[in-house]
Amino acid sequence: MSTEFENMKAYIAFGETDVTHIRALAEELSSAVPDIVARFYEAITQHDELNAFFSGGATQLAHQRTLLTSWLSELFSGPYDDSYYQKRRRIGEAHVRVGLEQRHMFLGIELIWQGIIRNLISPASTTTRTQLTSLHKLLMLDLSVILESYKEHYTARVQEDARATIEEKLTRAEHLAEIGQLAAALAHEIKNPLAGISGAIQIIREGMAENDEHRPIITEILGQIHRLDATVKDLLQYARPVPPRLHSIRLHEVVDRVLSILRAEPAVKRVRIRYNPPSQGVVLQADEAKIEQLLINLILNAAHASEESGIVDVETSSNNGDVLLCIHDVGEGMTEEVRNRALEAFYTTKARGTGLGLPICRRIVEQHGGTISLDSQVGQGTTVTVTLPVTAGDQTST
Repeated sequence: MSTEFENMKAYIAFGETDVTHIRALAEELSSAVPDIVARFYEAITQHDELNAFFSGGATQLAHQRTLLTSWLSELFSGPYDDSYYQKRRRIGEAHVRVGLEQRHMFLGIELIWQGIIRNLISPASTTTRTQLTSLHKLLMLDLSVILESYKEHYTARVQEDARATIEEKLTRAEHLAEIGQLAAALAHEIKNPLAGISGAIQIIREGMAENDEHRPIITEILGQIHRLDATVKDLLQYARPVPPRLHSIRLHEVVDRVLSILRAEPAVKRVRIRYNPPSQGVVLQADEAKIEQLLINLILNAAHASEESGIVDVETSSNNGDVLLCIHDVGEGMTEEVRNRALEAFYTTKARGTGLGLPICRRIVEQHGGTISLDSQVGQGTTVTVTLPVTAGDQTST
């Protein structure tokens, strides 16, 4: 017999006398089992969170009633040996498998106890207090075995999930590293020829008359070259991140400068950007150029997501040694799936996007030892919250 089960029984002094008491009650309770089972499922099916476990409908409920009836029969008759112990352990394992929380096991045992008492405490009953005490001991033994098994199997499940998550992250990191190396090589090979093409096209345009019918085409070509150049820069920056060079900066001054730079951007010109710097300027240790790029990317994203004449709010503040930067728009918002993947490299829903804007932002934030989070609802807009420590060591991430 399981040593663990024997130790449990010894801990609460459950012995042969208790077994005798329970078997004496078995005769009186045998006819009450259907009533106990019926009342048990009547009680738990009144709760929506538990009804979710009976998606199989009447067939599944009937099966569960059969299992509980069998469990009660074994409870009253024994024998309380290793086979009994292993069956109780399998209940805990099954509860982990279906996702039933531990609190429901406590409450379930209490419902069964109430059902037993209801049938035993009556004028005609010969039940004694010592017999009830023995039965209560056995119920606590059952609960202990079920919970112990639940804990073991739940821990194993968590470890397995964690291992799978780590393996997935490692695989993804390897893939991203390979993609990054490839992107860097391609970007390097493209950058110089692209600059040459751009210079040549500009010379051709300068030699054209102002009213030349081909001039708009040349201008469009230059626009496309500019877009390709921006993509190449993103690829190079993501593939070869440069560690931040930290020094004291005033965040509100950086925000003001970025807003001035972006004033001529078409996406920004069509919206209204509101920024009220805090009365006391926010100062932190950071790489000013990287924070500037972070702001540019986030504000442009918010402007692109907004409707004509929409409002984009920029807020900066300090809280308990951290600096908070929030960019909020009331634009189209994101679905949960998009929000969950928005910070992944190369993931984009835009027809002309590299999927590197937000990942670069995340890298900048993480290099400064901070965090970035997205809160978004479709049709209601998006809020990006960046938290940075006031004093940050070099937190360079690969």
